[in-house]
Amino acid sequence: MAEVFYVGADELATVSNTFTVDGTPTDPTTVTLVVTDPTGAATTYEVGDLTKTGTGAYRKDVPCTAPGVWTYVWVGTGTASDVTAGTWTVQSTGLHRLYCTPEELKSRVSINDTMSDLEILGSVTAVSRWIEDHCERTFYRQTATRTYDATGPLRVAVHDLVEVTALATDDGSGSYATTWAPSDFQLLRSAMVLRPEESPYTAIKAVAGRSFPSCTSGREQRIQVAGVFGWPMVPEPVRQAAAIWATDLLKLGTMAFGIAGYGEYGAVRARPNPIVEALLSAYQRMPVKVA
Repeated sequence: MAEVFYVGADELATVSNTFTVDGTPTDPTTVTLVVTDPTGAATTYEVGDLTKTGTGAYRKDVPCTAPGVWTYVWVGTGTASDVTAGTWTVQSTGLHRLYCTPEELKSRVSINDTMSDLEILGSVTAVSRWIEDHCERTFYRQTATRTYDATGPLRVAVHDLVEVTALATDDGSGSYATTWAPSDFQLLRSAMVLRPEESPYTAIKAVAGRSFPSCTSGREQRIQVAGVFGWPMVPEPVRQAAAIWATDLLKLGTMAFGIAGYGEYGAVRARPNPIVEALLSAYQRMPVKVA
């Protein structure tokens, strides 16, 4: 097996095996199946836990409870002594974190079957994470709670922010017991950013006589922000950069040692597409200090 599954309450991976002797299906004296999840935890299934589908043939539906690589080992003893091992991969349901979808990439490279789905998903996932490292920000929306240091008594720089659901500060006791009302703060966008799409908030300003606590004489990370982080929508240049880079990355899989061809002076190696960096250049930023 090398299938791609998505984590969910009802998601199952079907693991099956047929034991044979000289090519003839044969029932072993005993049968066990050992499944190891991505954390290293192993579960052993015996005959009573397995579904027998025919002579020497057994099946087990395994709940996919964690993303990563799963392994399995079938062990038969006695009349059909054999060991069969394999793996399958579970991918997270976080498809909203992709800036180019598998369907979009398959359309760009004219793939109409499912034979390359694992490679397709790997390419768009790797490219999405590369874009975040390159730009030092994430563009998809996620609900989270994060803590920060103030850049001054009236201002705190934050990760890209769509909305704030709660803001609290630490009075020095180690708990965020002081809650702020919406009228106590103002969300700010970068004054230097002029783009056609709606941009996120990048800072919070204290108003109405309030001020943020300083970490100069005590605890750090004394400002807690709960809300929706990311961008209101993924910018179209980011989506196009992801599609171009994912297409190139998929093609690199067929280039041994990254060699795209040979010219007059020897091997011509594949290089990152300059159009990708040009599309992303306006979206790079410096990281924000966070706990």
